[in-house]
Amino acid sequence: MKSIVTQCRQIEDKLISLRRELHKCPEIGGALPRSRAIVCRELDALGIPYKLNAGDDGVVAEIKGAKDGKTLAFRADMDALHLTEATNLPFASETKGLMHGCGHDAHTAILLAAAAVLNAQRDTLCGTVRLLFQTGEETGTGAKQMLAEGALDGVDAICAIHVGNLAGDSLPAGAVVVLPGAVSAGKDKFTLTVRGKGTHTAFPEKGVDPILVAARIVNACEELSARELPVGSAAVLSFGSFLAGIDHNTIPDTALLKGSIRAQDVAVRSFLGERLTDIAEGIATAFRATCEVEIKRGSATVMNDPALSALVSDAVAAAIGEDLVFTSLPSPLMGSDDFANYAAKIPAVYFFLCTNNPEKGITAANHNPAFDVDEGVLWEGVAAYCATAAAYLK
Repeated sequence: MKSIVTQCRQIEDKLISLRRELHKCPEIGGALPRSRAIVCRELDALGIPYKLNAGDDGVVAEIKGAKDGKTLAFRADMDALHLTEATNLPFASETKGLMHGCGHDAHTAILLAAAAVLNAQRDTLCGTVRLLFQTGEETGTGAKQMLAEGALDGVDAICAIHVGNLAGDSLPAGAVVVLPGAVSAGKDKFTLTVRGKGTHTAFPEKGVDPILVAARIVNACEELSARELPVGSAAVLSFGSFLAGIDHNTIPDTALLKGSIRAQDVAVRSFLGERLTDIAEGIATAFRATCEVEIKRGSATVMNDPALSALVSDAVAAAIGEDLVFTSLPSPLMGSDDFANYAAKIPAVYFFLCTNNPEKGITAANHNPAFDVDEGVLWEGVAAYCATAAAYLK
């Protein structure tokens, strides 16, 4: 284990350099040509064979050990977000309106660095490590495409790491959180189209104001968690977009609301969707408007395999120290990830590397224009992957 940690620390400069290079070129969805080119360049330099997906820009590589054994996969998501970066970093996004605001640049760099360390140790590996560089996590399409192209064929287990402060602000930089059981919320996206009747703002009585109707829907939905779910339910309904009109003196015909429903329990998730529909349509009718409700089913809850979680937490603790590994949290996590698609197929562990650091001024949440990571702890992600591979393929 000391040898693994030493090698992970030795590759730290390369790891940070890769993260910064990827950070400059954020791409979204399934088309990530620049990101894929970087991944392929690094794999070529290491002599690691890989296959390009046919349906998107995903890459699947393999490191075969000297002896036969099990196959363990690691997943890194490569896509970015529709955000205008506000970090003022010297390696900030070079693409206007796009940003690596969730840490997927770090995920990709960590897995590439782990590939270098594991490839150097392949003569001691009893089995195979498969590397999944995935597109479209934010759109919920990447994991499905990977599965469709056989990325999990022959794989016995899979792990993925996520950076940021998704596990909470109270944990120190460099903390690793490995939770057995439910580790995320299932997510659905919704779009509400409120249709009223446009008019001049001087004569509101001649129209039906969709802005007021939409505002009432937002306010009413705030009562769902407080009054219609049991106390302590792991569920959230949030609005992320409210679009209506373009002029100061015109009441528009329509207002558009977008948001998401997140819940760890499938029944609660369905209930919130039903009640959202009831409330939106009912309020619209009451105020002489109409409301079209569209709900798109998204990722399921990520379920960590208990036995594999124990193996991962023990391996990581041996690598970076027991004091930095946490196996429980005071409250459930409400993020979501299409890694759930893999976890539904084979034993899986999705764990967290805490990269916020108030002492360095790195405090912004994931999906914030000011989001950044403490690069000084990224090597721990490499060590976590390598230690897990060594333990699982023993």
